[in-house]
Amino acid sequence: MKYLSKILLLSVLICGIGLSSCKEEAKEPVKKETTKKVAKKKEVKKPTPKPVEKKKLEPVVEKVPNKYFLIVASFENRTNAEKLQSKLKKDGYVSDIHNAKNGFFRVSYKAFSDRKLAFQELASVRATEEHKDTWLYIKR
Repeated sequence: MKYLSKILLLSVLICGIGLSSCKEEAKEPVKKETTKKVAKKKEVKKPTPKPVEKKKLEPVVEKVPNKYFLIVASFENRTNAEKLQSKLKKDGYVSDIHNAKNGFFRVSYKAFSDRKLAFQELASVRATEEHKDTWLYIKR
């Protein structure tokens, strides 16, 4: 019996080893080949942009128009206003002639875009005897 039990044990071991090594490997699912044809995209070559020349940017400074004018005289006759204007320009002033609604021609000798500066200059000019009749014209 000893002999028979050894054979039985040996056969069980051989079968166990044989069965354990024969496990099926996990099979990957078979992919079906598609019959549809996919059109290949045509490669469109885009033209390469030309390099842009960089220009130097200059700061934009808006010039504020003059709104305040120191008026030295007012004339009914334009030629008289032009004579005074030419005399003021010879003296180094920036002189302008402004038309008034009443038909007179105002002659200015200084212009300002800032209200505060215009009133300061008016106060200092009126302090002198020569320009005590100067007044400020505000252009609208």
